Amino acid sequence: MPFIFVSLAIVLPALIFLTTKRVPCRVIHLESRWESLVWTLRLMKSNIVFPETLDDWNLKNLEDTDADFVYIHSCWMFVLPFFVSRGYAMYQQDPVGLGNLNPPPFPPAAKVTSYPYARQLPTKAPIPRTVWAPRIWAARDALGRDVIIKVISEVDNPSNELKVMQLLNSKRLRSDPANHTIYAIEYITFDKFVFVVMPRWNNAISPEFANVSELMHFTKTILETFDFLHRNKIVHLDCLSQNMGMNAVMNTGEIDRRTGLRDPKEVRYALFDFDAAVIFPEDTVIEEARMDHVLSFDLHYIPKESITYPYNPFRVDVAFMGTCLQTYVRHLESKIPELGPFFDSLIDVNDPNQLSASQALSRFTEISNNLNPEVASAAFDGFIWRRGGVVSKRTDDVLTIND
Repeated sequence: MPFIFVSLAIVLPALIFLTTKRVPCRVIHLESRWESLVWTLRLMKSNIVFPETLDDWNLKNLEDTDADFVYIHSCWMFVLPFFVSRGYAMYQQDPVGLGNLNPPPFPPAAKVTSYPYARQLPTKAPIPRTVWAPRIWAARDALGRDVIIKVISEVDNPSNELKVMQLLNSKRLRSDPANHTIYAIEYITFDKFVFVVMPRWNNAISPEFANVSELMHFTKTILETFDFLHRNKIVHLDCLSQNMGMNAVMNTGEIDRRTGLRDPKEVRYALFDFDAAVIFPEDTVIEEARMDHVLSFDLHYIPKESITYPYNPFRVDVAFMGTCLQTYVRHLESKIPELGPFFDSLIDVNDPNQLSASQALSRFTEISNNLNPEVASAAFDGFIWRRGGVVSKRTDDVLTIND
């Protein structure tokens, strides 16, 4: 009986307010009517304008992002208790700066994890910070395993990213050993939006490669991934270093030149961020596919004036993959001369002899299998390759942290 009176004391004022308020009231829609009411009241008290569309979660003014960051941050702060109620301890805003997040005080990081979760690595930092980006937030589940929560779609208007992730995580495709894409643990709906929970994997490029073999293994994994995607009529269209991860959770400030992470028995790599990805029908003939979406060609070192619309998205996907991998791998050309012609055969979308994803994997596998053992085990000091053969070397010291 007391519970009924307490509930009425909460609900009746809310109903009166909602039915007499003369200005429009945004209602938060959840599966539970009680939760919907509670969150609607919470929104009213917050004085924030909660997003109506997926685009509202993106930065709008790229020349002056401060106001957008503050707004999107306020939206995350509003919704964080909802994810806590779903079993995720959310990372907390660092008091020093808006862009940093600190791990929750509880639960502690898991000492032992297994796929799809990443290895939790020891750190020298007193606070193992991570960087916050507009559409994602870091968290830990009840077992202390680190995850990323990302808003990826509107409920009533499924995005390509949601469709692609659902397909990649279907039983049929997830069972393919060449599916090196980030795992979707679960999808959570809040109001008009779908959030995906994924294991947190950190950057795959910045930690140190001990030898040529480790870098070749990484490269082959990415090539296998694009061959897998194209076999299933999916194009990624945004192959960048920040969209490739490895199964390790590290302090943001210690990722660069971290050593000892690439033991073939432990390391795994994954492609993520499918915001630009597109699924084509299963009966699509890859050579005949066409698309006219405007892409960030210059960001991928493909001159936009070289693109004729409509273009073949599978060719463009190979070119984007080629320019990205070339940047971090072609500096090995002095040790492996075949890499020069190999990358040249990937990056020109107008070359009738441009390799397909399948052909690229086959050719690279041949190069890798024919490596002299001395070359495969050799160390190297190159890091970045630029057009014209300019190679930049690592400048900072390596960072070795023992367990």
